[in-house]
Amino acid sequence: MDIKALFDAEPASPLYVAINRVLIKNDPNLMRMMKEASSKMCLATALTPGFRGFDLMRQRGTCPMGMRWAASSDMGSELSHIWIDQFTYWDSWEAHEDFHETFEDVVVEACGKCGGMLLDGPVEPVFRIVQSTLPKLISSNQMMKKGFGNADAVKGYALNTGESVMVLAEHQVRPGKESEFEEGEVQTMQMLEETPGVLGWQILKRIGLSTLGSGQATSKSMLGQLRGEPGAKLERSAEVWEGYTVPAEYLTMVEFENIQFAQSGMPHVNVKPEILMVHATKVLDNCITKPTVRISESMFSEHTYREVLQGLR
Repeated sequence: MDIKALFDAEPASPLYVAINRVLIKNDPNLMRMMKEASSKMCLATALTPGFRGFDLMRQRGTCPMGMRWAASSDMGSELSHIWIDQFTYWDSWEAHEDFHETFEDVVVEACGKCGGMLLDGPVEPVFRIVQSTLPKLISSNQMMKKGFGNADAVKGYALNTGESVMVLAEHQVRPGKESEFEEGEVQTMQMLEETPGVLGWQILKRIGLSTLGSGQATSKSMLGQLRGEPGAKLERSAEVWEGYTVPAEYLTMVEFENIQFAQSGMPHVNVKPEILMVHATKVLDNCITKPTVRISESMFSEHTYREVLQGLR
């Protein structure tokens, strides 16, 4: 199978997403440590052409779907380790790779500060956006200024409750069934929008993997840095497209006003008859494994990417 041909055949997307994932100790000082470790890296990212925003999320729990009854939506005090997902949005996947090649020393320094808490990762898959309705979250005062009650004036925006959470559902899809899966997942999300508390949703398809973002580089370039050779830079050991997966991997994201709405609303995809008839036949029947469903909350973010996706800029 010619994976490069599959990668090249992927349709253009308005934005691409890199998700840097790490599994770290569930430490009460996590927020402080993450801000200290990532402050310089955030500045370097913002200075990179093609950067369009980010969202740093930490896991709160796991939806008990697929008979995983030991799971619960809020396990913040029970889990010894939690997943941290750093979403960065880009005009192109090439822009993301340019960031790593330009500021890799900053990334290495930031990651080094987190090593004592790290259990697994980093791994940084790259995605294209299939479809997105995630709104830009604004305050009640901003909503009033834009014309609260005027549907046209506030289109693309939603009130920031300060308690919103994101449900992250990972799917592995049978080869050749990607289009049917995408159609079914979009239909499912459109029907789920009627569920109380839903703010918006986003469907991503993995198109590859950033080796530098995953902490992997050629041994020669790593040795050069260790020796302190002048001008030594880490070099990627593989191209992004070499991380294209078969079966295809998708990530569906659903944003809720709070964790209570997420806990009561997300199961509607499996228990509300009209949604189930679509979700079961077009989504679940085209999956190879049971979806993994986590719930995360944002630690800090910059929502320019939502403005771009909503056509607000």
